[in-house]
Amino acid sequence: MEHLPLRVVLNLTDPDFQSQAQILRNQVQTAGGTFIEHKDLSPIQFLSKVAEYLVDGPVAVVDQAFVTGQAMMDALVKGHWSVSASVVKPSATPTHAARVTHKQIVSAGSSEHKVSAPTHQMLGFIRIASDAKATAAIAQASEYLELPSHKPNVVDLITVALVRAACPVVAIPVTGICERAESVSELTEFQSQVSNQDEQDVRTKRALRADDGFYSTFVLRKLSRKVSMFAVKRGWTPNQITVASLILALVVSGFFATGWWPLMIVGAIGVQVSIIIDCADGEVARFTGVSSQFGAWLDAATDRIKEYALYAGLAFGASHHGLNLWPLAMGLMVLQTVRHMSDYNFHAVQVIRETAVIPMSLGEPNDIPAASNGSLLDTSAALNSNSKIRWAKKIIHMPIGERWLMISLGAAFNSPAFALWGLLVLGLIGLAYTTTGRILRSKTWRHPKTVSGCDVLERQINPGLGAEWFWADDAHIMTGKFAWMAPALLRLFELGLVFAIARNNPVAYLWIFAVAFHHYDALYRSLAGFEMPKNIKTNGLGFLGRTLIIIMTALGILIPLDVALLIGGIAFSALFVGYASLKWMQQIR
Repeated sequence: MEHLPLRVVLNLTDPDFQSQAQILRNQVQTAGGTFIEHKDLSPIQFLSKVAEYLVDGPVAVVDQAFVTGQAMMDALVKGHWSVSASVVKPSATPTHAARVTHKQIVSAGSSEHKVSAPTHQMLGFIRIASDAKATAAIAQASEYLELPSHKPNVVDLITVALVRAACPVVAIPVTGICERAESVSELTEFQSQVSNQDEQDVRTKRALRADDGFYSTFVLRKLSRKVSMFAVKRGWTPNQITVASLILALVVSGFFATGWWPLMIVGAIGVQVSIIIDCADGEVARFTGVSSQFGAWLDAATDRIKEYALYAGLAFGASHHGLNLWPLAMGLMVLQTVRHMSDYNFHAVQVIRETAVIPMSLGEPNDIPAASNGSLLDTSAALNSNSKIRWAKKIIHMPIGERWLMISLGAAFNSPAFALWGLLVLGLIGLAYTTTGRILRSKTWRHPKTVSGCDVLERQINPGLGAEWFWADDAHIMTGKFAWMAPALLRLFELGLVFAIARNNPVAYLWIFAVAFHHYDALYRSLAGFEMPKNIKTNGLGFLGRTLIIIMTALGILIPLDVALLIGGIAFSALFVGYASLKWMQQIR
C-alpha cells in the first residue's frame, strides 16, 4: 500500500515565532512531508482547513512553539500510525496536561479542560487519523469555539476533542530535545539546545526497543547496535536481516542435531549471534523509518520457527546418546504456545478495557478521574519504581533473550537436558507468576461488555465441526473479565492432548509445531484486525476436528496413530506454515 506524504499544518499567529515556523518547514520537508502554513486564521477557520485536509488522508497539526530536532521530526513524519497520535513527555504539571495509560492518551487537557492525575505533558504535535470519528471530533471542536468565551490553544483542543470523542490517540514518546516554548526567550534557548545535540545519537537511541528484557537490555542490545549501524551503512533492509537470523538459527539447529560437542559449542555461539541479528532488524526499521506490518509479522513468525527448531535440534542430538528428550521438547513447545497466547491476548484485552474512554462533551471542564486498580496492584506498580525489583520481575517472565541464553548454556556444556528442563521449569514458574497477577488485574475491570475486546479473542477460536453457530448473529460469548484465558486454555487442551498421547513419538513434534504455528498465525491476524481465510479454517478442520482425529487414531480407528501424525504433520505444515504465510503476505500487501 502506498503511503502519501504526511501533511503538517501550522497556524502562525505570533510573528515572533516566524523563525521557528521556518525551521519546522525545513524539517518536515527534509523528512519527506508536506508543510502547510497559514497565518492569522481564527481558530474556527483553521479547524475548517484541517477538516478539508482530512478528506484526503491523515493530517498533523503542529503548534508554532513546537521545538525538536531533525531525527525526531523524521520519526513523526515517516511513522505510519493507523490512529491519531500526540507527542508527549512525562510530566505531572497541569500545563498542556494529559494522562497516559498503556501508551495511549485517556485524558487530555487545555486551559479550559482539566486532567485528573496527569502523567504527561503534550508538546504541540498531534497527528489526526483520517476517519469519520476524528472528523466528527474536529467538528465538535469548531462548535465549542463558537462561543467567544472559549479560547484554548487549538492544538490542545484538537487532542481534547479526539480523546473525548473516544478516538484512540497514541502517546508518542520523545527522544532528544523536544519542547514547547512558552515565550520567545524559551524558544531561543530550546533552539540552541537542538542545534547542539547529536542527531545521529538521537536516531540511535530512538531505534532501541523500549521496555526490553534484562539480558536483552544489558547484553544483546549493546551488541546489536553495532550490527544495526553496520547494516544501515550497507543499505540492508529489516526483512533481509530477519531472514538472515532465521537461516543462521536453522543452521545452528542442524549443528545441535548432530549431538557432537564441538558443533554444539559452535551452535551455542551461533544462537547468540542469531538473536543479536534478530534484535538488529527492529532497530534498523526504527532507525530508517521503514517499519511495516509485513515486517512485524515476519519477525514474529520466524521467531517461533527458530525457537522450535532449536528445541528439535537439541532433542534430536540427544537421541544419538541414548536420551529421549522429545517429551521435554514437545512439552516446552506446548508451554511456550500457551504462554504466548496468554501474554498477547491479556495485553490486547487489557489495553482495550483500561484505555476505554467514555465519550464526554467539550463543555465539561473536568474529566473522569482515574480509578484505582486495588491496593495490591497499586503496590505492585509502585514497586516498579525500584529498578532491582522491576528487573527481577522481568527475569521471572523469561523473555526470549533469557530463553535463548539458557539454550546456549545447555549446548555449550553439552547438556541438552539442562537447557530443556531449565526452560520448562522456569517457564512454568513464569506462567504461574504472570497468570496470578493477570487474574488479580482482571478482577478490577469494571467496563461494560461493549469494550471487552471479545472480537480479538473470538477471531482465534475456529472450533470446526460446524460449531461456529455459537457466533451466529454476532452472539459474543467472550465478553467476560477472564475470557482472555480462553485461547490459551483451548491451545493447552488441543496440544496437551497430542502430547499426552504421543509424547514419545518424535513425529508428533511436527504435528504440534504445525498446529502451534497455526494458532500463532490466528493470533497475529486477530491482533491486526484480520479474519483467518475461510479455506484455511475449513481445510484445517478446526481444533475439534483435529482433536477427533487424534482420539480416533489413538483408539485404533481409521489409521494407525503414527501414520496420522506423519500425514497430518506434513499436510498441516504445508497448509498452516506454507500456504497461510503466502496468504498473509498477500493480505498485508
